Amino acid sequence: MEDDVSLIMSKLMEKGYTEAQIKEKIRIKKESSMFNLTTKGILSIIASEEGISLPGKQDDKIGSLKEGMKDVNVLGRVTRKYSPKEFSRDDGSKGAVLNVVIADKTGEITVVFWDENAVKFSESLNRGDIIKIIGGLVKGGIKGPQLHIFSKSKVIINPEGIDESSIPDTVSLKSLKYERVSIAELNPGDKFKEIRGTIAKLYSVFFYDGCPTCFRKMDSSQKGFCKHCKNEVMPTKVVILDLGIDDSTDYIRASFFKDKAEKILGIDSNDIYLGLKEYLEKGFNIKNAGEAYLSDKHFGLLGKEILISGNVAESEYDGNVFQVHNVFDIELEEEIEMALEAIGKEMK
Repeated sequence: MEDDVSLIMSKLMEKGYTEAQIKEKIRIKKESSMFNLTTKGILSIIASEEGISLPGKQDDKIGSLKEGMKDVNVLGRVTRKYSPKEFSRDDGSKGAVLNVVIADKTGEITVVFWDENAVKFSESLNRGDIIKIIGGLVKGGIKGPQLHIFSKSKVIINPEGIDESSIPDTVSLKSLKYERVSIAELNPGDKFKEIRGTIAKLYSVFFYDGCPTCFRKMDSSQKGFCKHCKNEVMPTKVVILDLGIDDSTDYIRASFFKDKAEKILGIDSNDIYLGLKEYLEKGFNIKNAGEAYLSDKHFGLLGKEILISGNVAESEYDGNVFQVHNVFDIELEEEIEMALEAIGKEMK
C-alpha cells in the first residue's frame, strides 16, 4: 500500500503536475513557513489546497470538537462574521483579533483569527463562504469551544472539488440547527432552540472586564494575562443584558451577551457603559444601577416582540435561563407561512 507521501504525489501528477513542479511547491512552502514542517505535512496542505481527499483524512465534525483538541481539520460555512478588534499588549505592541462563526450540519463554532490573519480574513472572508481549516487548535470560551487559527494553520476559502453534503446551504443559514418551540416546551440543557415572544420585564444590565478573545471574566490579579487564551491582552468591557420573555405559553429569563445586548438596546457597548456609569456615580450599586438605567432609558422595550435563538441553562437562583446566541428581525411573510404550516399539520 502506498504511504501518504507517494499517494499525494501520484494524485498531484494525476491533476497534471510534474514531479519537478511538486518539488518546487514543497520548497516554496518550506521557505514560507515559520515551522519546520515535514514533507508529509507540507504535501497534506498542498493536497487540501488542490481538493484532494486522502483515505483516513476525514474532516472533524464541528459538533464533536472538544477543548484541548489539536491539529483539527474542519469544513464549514461562515454563518456570522464580526468586526475585527484591536487591542494593546502589556509590552505596548498592538494586536488584532477576528471572530467568525462557521457551521456544518452537526453544529457551529467560533473561529478566532489573530493579528495578521485577523486583518487578512476580515477583508477576504464573507458570510456564506465555505472554508476549509487545517491544523486548528480548540480552546475553551465563555460559550463553549473555540477554534483558534495560528501561523501554522491553513485556511482555504471556497475550496474546489469538495463534498458540500456535510455543510448547510446558504438558504438555511438563519435557522441553522435551531428549532422553533414555545417557551413551555423548553427544558434545561436544550440547545439550538428558537423562540418568539414579547419583552415582559427589564431585569438589569451590567458589565465585567473580559478577555477580548474568549470574553471570559478577568480580574486585577491576572494583570492583563488571559489564562484561558494564554495571551497578554487588554481587558475589554463586556455587557450582559437580562430580560424577561413571555410567549403566552410560559415565561423565561433571557440573557443577551455583547453584540446581542447592543442590538436589543440599539446602542453600542461604550454608550451603554457610560449610561450605566452615571447611575453608579449617583451611589447606586451595580444591580440597582442596571435596573434604574433600563427603567429610565429603555422602558419602551416593554411589549416589544422579538425572535431569538440559543440554549437553555439552569441557574440555581433564576431557574431556566435562555442564553441568546442570535437576535433576528421578524419576517412577517415567513411567520405567516410557519403559522399556516402548523395549522395544516393540526388539521391532518
